[in-house]
Amino acid sequence: MGDAVSLTRGTTQIKRGGRHILPLLFLLAWLPSCTAVGQGVFTLSGKCPPRVGKRVTLTVYDGDTTKHTLTRRVKNGSFTFNGEIAAPCAAQLSFGGHGSLYIFLEATEMTVEINPDNLEHSPVSGSRTNSRYRYAMENTADNRSLADFVAANRQSSLASFVLFRQMRNLEPYTLQKIYAQLDSTAAKCYHYHAIGRYLSDVAALTAGQPLPDFTITNRGKSCKMSELLRRDTATLILVGAAWCDICQRALYQAREACGDTVTLVYIDLAREPQGWDAPCVERLDIPHLPYIILLDPHGNIAARDVRTWELARHIQAATANRPPK
Repeated sequence: MGDAVSLTRGTTQIKRGGRHILPLLFLLAWLPSCTAVGQGVFTLSGKCPPRVGKRVTLTVYDGDTTKHTLTRRVKNGSFTFNGEIAAPCAAQLSFGGHGSLYIFLEATEMTVEINPDNLEHSPVSGSRTNSRYRYAMENTADNRSLADFVAANRQSSLASFVLFRQMRNLEPYTLQKIYAQLDSTAAKCYHYHAIGRYLSDVAALTAGQPLPDFTITNRGKSCKMSELLRRDTATLILVGAAWCDICQRALYQAREACGDTVTLVYIDLAREPQGWDAPCVERLDIPHLPYIILLDPHGNIAARDVRTWELARHIQAATANRPPK
């Protein structure tokens, strides 16, 4: 919360008809000031079942490139956040390894009832912007409707946020085309810049580019991906999760395909403290599990999103590109 606003008034008394009207003048001057202070105050109250977790974190994206977080303990199935925002902005409620819920914060009293089976459909009341956001997310499933929504709301941070939520479902060229429709001045917000960074990262993930470095959990310890790579052999990176049956089958097939000639690195999101929010997910632009990336012996990307039935062909092509002796 910000510092309290100090109001000072002059001591001059104004008379009309022989009666002092200073108290009335002070009241009229004080009321707008109270309204101005209250315009940036929000209250977010929520109810959630015990299985969602004992703590909830609210990340507020209230800056062009910055964000801040607040954490509350869930007591008797309830939590409450209070704070100030300069304008309506996107926010994220995180429940540890149980997932996240994106919402829009407004300077008002809002309530959310957490649906543990489908966080994205947790009811939010007290906010018109959230109603618009939910409607937009449900009605922009195809490229045309998404492009039309962004064009119609090109000066709104809501358009930037909706496009951010949908961007991983779009081809980079299509995303760049829709992104260009946003007003670079009026719609600038945290997620406007996040889309720009994402487009730059995607460009860096094309075949022939070096693999970006990131942090993973290996045998219970945090380490850099670069520490696990061998420059004399090709490397297959498989991102999966212990609870994913398809991932376990893909891991078995990857081990068979790699043999002794290809280094296999398995990233189990079930062992990552941040789960689906682990650094590798965003850094490697991973939209689904399992996900396979193949590196040549130089450490450059040979192929991304490789299917298990294509492993033999891609491994043969990658291993043929051996580093010079």
